[in-house]
Amino acid sequence: MGMSPTGGVRISTKSSTRHGAQCVEAEISDDSGKDRILQLVYTLPLPAAAWQWLTMSRPTNAQNAPDQPAPQQEYLNTVNFPCGSSGRLSLYPLAAVSAAATGRAIAMDLFTPAFGRCAYNSRSNELYVAWDIALTPEKNSATVKLFSFDFAATWGFRSAIDALYRIYPEAFTARSKRHGLWMPFAKISEVQGWEDFGFAIKEGDNECAWDDQHNILTFRYTEPMTWWMRMPDDMPRDLPSARAEIERLAAKGDRRAKSFASSVFHNQYGEAPARWLDTPWCKGAVWSMASMPGIKSPDSHFRIAWNPELRQRLYGPERKADLDGEYIDSSEGYVTDVMNYRREHFSAASTPLTFSQIGQRPVIFRGLIAWEYARAIADDVHGMDKLMMANSTPHNLWWLTPLLDVLGTESNWNPKNSWRPPADSTMLFRRTMCGPKPFCFLQNTNFDDFDGNKVEKYMRRCVFYGMYPGFFSADASTKHYFRNPDLYNRDRELFRKYVPLCKRAGEAGWQPITLARSDNAALWLERFGTNIITVFNPGEQRQEGRLSTSISATSAYDHVHQQELPVQPGATGGTTFSVALDPEDVALIELRP
Repeated sequence: MGMSPTGGVRISTKSSTRHGAQCVEAEISDDSGKDRILQLVYTLPLPAAAWQWLTMSRPTNAQNAPDQPAPQQEYLNTVNFPCGSSGRLSLYPLAAVSAAATGRAIAMDLFTPAFGRCAYNSRSNELYVAWDIALTPEKNSATVKLFSFDFAATWGFRSAIDALYRIYPEAFTARSKRHGLWMPFAKISEVQGWEDFGFAIKEGDNECAWDDQHNILTFRYTEPMTWWMRMPDDMPRDLPSARAEIERLAAKGDRRAKSFASSVFHNQYGEAPARWLDTPWCKGAVWSMASMPGIKSPDSHFRIAWNPELRQRLYGPERKADLDGEYIDSSEGYVTDVMNYRREHFSAASTPLTFSQIGQRPVIFRGLIAWEYARAIADDVHGMDKLMMANSTPHNLWWLTPLLDVLGTESNWNPKNSWRPPADSTMLFRRTMCGPKPFCFLQNTNFDDFDGNKVEKYMRRCVFYGMYPGFFSADASTKHYFRNPDLYNRDRELFRKYVPLCKRAGEAGWQPITLARSDNAALWLERFGTNIITVFNPGEQRQEGRLSTSISATSAYDHVHQQELPVQPGATGGTTFSVALDPEDVALIELRP
């Protein structure tokens, strides 16, 4: 335990260990009654060595050797928000380096999020975590946690992730044993020959009894941080008109309108920010709402979505349906203001305040509101042995995934009829933060342009990453793919072929260390379970490669192409075999002892 004053700000720390990692918890506080804008930094000096910065990237050669870092440089992997001293938030919760066979990493606690970043500075030869924190009279303390650990660096950043999984197993536990396609809103029972499509997850509770009878996981829909307020077409899109509509709705007993007073964000001018949107599901104003459980009003935005009476009605002995859990839409807040300046909300926050990059004013970061909302519901839901699902994550936030059991996103892989699947770095981030948990896509595209060839390419990539290729709507509402028999019957045989392969990989559980290398770096590799290797050719030319794996096997069967691959013993044990793939083709190889 340590304590030191810094300009009237007090810092106390305590240390502990966790599964071999060295942990530090720090509380920072100030009783001056003033706003404090601070950067709290923890540094981890490294021994003199030729340290290399590690990233989650594909090898550029068969040895998987990371590049030497340029000298006199700072290394970090961040996304940008208009918060803090630099606007940078770590994409991954850790930073890792290696020297020869030794790896060292520093990480933020997976259940104590704050606006900050992990990095390596080669000038000072140290790893560090830096948090951007505001203290105010309303919330004059903040707690942050970090840990550091060593690892064998044979597989680079993947070795660090493997160690992270062992340090925090509860953040990467696959509670959902049921994997498969995600169906948004539409009734699965109305899909012709629905059994062929591999449905496992239903967003919405409009036919729970049927879903239960057919082993479909059913999730109740909520959306934090936004209130979509419909307005008549002839109503002016301005704040006075919108406020008058709120008063009218509140007088009628609309709980969302009543929550406005306690829960709406304020912008830097002290006003409630509105976005005027015209969508298939709402024409009117979208309000940013602080859905934090700490806001005590009985009509708060959080208490509309979750409260003891609602929990009892949904999951208690008098329930009308058997739900499998709660679904959070737009979980990272895609139409929500990034910062909430409303001072009366500061005391309600359980996570640290940060500050605006411009003006350096105390704010609540919306990503931390999202975490507080999900954490409070997850505590109850997991306590009932139920599941948590969320849409639109992980995109920029790593800290929601430890709370969740089923993750996914809506995306368009063919905008303006141009094939643009997500970058490998994006897919690896999602796969890494989900670990063995299911990750599901909904394809939101113009299906007139999304022919059978593109459907097959979509499904092949999902097989490679052990993800699930779902389908929805170009505008996330109308012309639902699974309400159009002409579309899904056209693609039925592709579902029958590829979805079972996605499940074979996904249910085995993604492993960060592949235990396999290729002599052709143009072929990508992933591993699932103990003995499944997926191989993908992302390029435009046919590729062939010899794969070497430490997995001992007497046969290798490619389930995609339904063929045995000749195997030979490796020079130092294990197994070798050859693979040849056409452009954007995939192999799922089961190594059999």
